[in-house]
Amino acid sequence: MRHFRIISLIFLMLALSACQFLTPSAPSAKPAQRMQGTITHSQGQWVFQPCASQDFYIINSSSALDRELIALITAAPNGFFADLSGHLDRAQQRFTPTQRYRLQTEGHDCSDPDFARLQLRASGNEPFWSILQTPRGLIFNQIGEAAIVLPYLEEQLPDGRFHLSSQANNQNLNLWITPQQCIDSISGTVYHLYAKLQWNQQSFNGCAAFGALRD
Repeated sequence: MRHFRIISLIFLMLALSACQFLTPSAPSAKPAQRMQGTITHSQGQWVFQPCASQDFYIINSSSALDRELIALITAAPNGFFADLSGHLDRAQQRFTPTQRYRLQTEGHDCSDPDFARLQLRASGNEPFWSILQTPRGLIFNQIGEAAIVLPYLEEQLPDGRFHLSSQANNQNLNLWITPQQCIDSISGTVYHLYAKLQWNQQSFNGCAAFGALRD
């Protein structure tokens, strides 16, 4: 009787395995793809051409994105740089953005030499400052000053916010990053992150965007 139970259990396990193998798995949603390129406006549609590509894709845009694109095309009627994440349909030649990192008419574009090594770039004006976050440290730049490289700690905060800090070399740096639309006061570049910097006793506001090492 015991042998019969063992044999029955083996057959049951084999049957369950066969059912699992024959049952088609649910198709997994394709992850969003980050792409950079140029956006132009043609025949009432927004057209996206990825960097180093001859292909063109019609953008399925939201009303919020439309408003940002319209504001930039006025200043750059021949097109402007876009750093986007979304779903690409090559068969239909359409691109549906799910995240906007940067939209800009001047500055860092497809030829940006730093993008591949960055986790974050933050910057502000009056006076100009910038911070590059890399896995090896923060690079802090100011007008008329030599670049300063600092080790740092990163703290995750609620609602997608995070905080970078450094107290090295007798310097005190705190950078708070908040996910929200931020428009550069001089260039008009649209970013997906707002930045607030405290450098020693001074405070500055600016904008930021993720680099290639962070999504």
